[in-house]
Amino acid sequence: MASRSTGCLLCVKRRVKCDERRPGCAKCEKYGTSCPGYTRQFKFVSGKPYRSRRCPRIDEAVCGKEDPESIHTPMPSSGAGALISNMQPLTLASPHLNVLQSLSVLVDDLSQPSSTNSTHIVSRWLGFLPAAYGRNKTLDATIHCFTAHHLSKLTDNEQIARYSRSAYVQSLGRLRASLNSREESLSSDSFCAVLLLCIYELFANNNEADIWMKHAKAVSQLAEMRGPSCYEDPFNNTLLKAARGLIIMHSLFSGEKCFLASERWHAVMKQRINSFDTEELEILLEDFIALFTGAPSLVHALYEIKGADPTSPMTWRKMSETLTRFLEMQTKLQAWYEQYSRVAPHPHDRLSSTNDTRYPVVLHYTDVNIASLFCSSYAYMAIIHEAFRTLGYPGNHEAMIVFFRDQICKSVEYLSAGLLGPYRMGFSLLVAFEVADPATRLWIKDRLMDMSQRYAAMRPQTFEPILDSASSPTSP
Repeated sequence: MASRSTGCLLCVKRRVKCDERRPGCAKCEKYGTSCPGYTRQFKFVSGKPYRSRRCPRIDEAVCGKEDPESIHTPMPSSGAGALISNMQPLTLASPHLNVLQSLSVLVDDLSQPSSTNSTHIVSRWLGFLPAAYGRNKTLDATIHCFTAHHLSKLTDNEQIARYSRSAYVQSLGRLRASLNSREESLSSDSFCAVLLLCIYELFANNNEADIWMKHAKAVSQLAEMRGPSCYEDPFNNTLLKAARGLIIMHSLFSGEKCFLASERWHAVMKQRINSFDTEELEILLEDFIALFTGAPSLVHALYEIKGADPTSPMTWRKMSETLTRFLEMQTKLQAWYEQYSRVAPHPHDRLSSTNDTRYPVVLHYTDVNIASLFCSSYAYMAIIHEAFRTLGYPGNHEAMIVFFRDQICKSVEYLSAGLLGPYRMGFSLLVAFEVADPATRLWIKDRLMDMSQRYAAMRPQTFEPILDSASSPTSP
């Protein structure tokens, strides 16, 4: 019999030599995810001819009731292709039998394109899920839902897709019960489940444009109810940082105040969890987030002025106050950008790999997190110059808007790569769409159509202008 590797599950899957450090190996830590450990289980399937069997009830899957003829096992080969090729019909009907392997593939795929310098915060959060699986039935149900959706996309398998939708209904029921429970309502597992369902909606919902906003509202409310003191350990702090983009976007679109825009919450979020390999970049990331939490209130103020009586003295006073706030934010953002551009490697020009006619030269970055911060700052500056133009502040704001818009569009080829690409690109591309001329909007819509194949929230028909919709809960 061939010898079996004694390395951890992830190193075996990746086919790399494991250092076998306990309790978790250093290779996984360097890879940017939590080590799944060394425990191996085995699954024996009877050799009788396969016959169609009853699909297990979702509650059986969630509760972890096993088929008496089988014991769970990792798949012997690595990667999504190997996992899929080894899945038997019974496993397809019962995705819970291989949920840990499926989850490992999902985390790996969402981490692409991989980087030696940093890990996207959502990938880092998802890296905690294999260790969390099995300790809470509500969270397990949402994990089943999300991983099954991912597998259905990989395999183009309608049976798994149906299971994913059924698991979604089941997870909603369990989540309602958990949120009504005094013991579970504010737990990290409940918060994790709410966030995971919101992410699921962004990836999967092709019918209801604003359903993710309802989940994002729940994420925002639960995060605030739990209070800053709940986010001091690495898991909960990562959870908050994975959720804050949705919290800010919900505030932006709903017209509600962003509770993260306070010094108390800024202090909590500045706890370092190694998103970058240098402390200086980590600090600059958090400094930008602190500035970004102020964006919703600025956009709300601008929207109010757009709908106000331009001849009213009260409107003039609001315009003056709002202009002062935007000027102050511009000063802060420019100071931040000067620091950031001295530390972060700048993008360089490269010919488009798709021979794009509108943007034949695109921007190439060294790292997706660095690229995300550059693009977010471009979007923020575009909003500020749009505000200056609207408020009548002197300057060549039209040219600045076009510059920042084009910087975002030229970053699409690099930053939209991978399953999380559309998630990273969403806000920036939304702003570019808002300020674009008709020809550029058509170009953006073509990119959105491509991205919506793996990320439903990017459908062109749901892409609403940010400054025209900031008072109503409309999805990007």
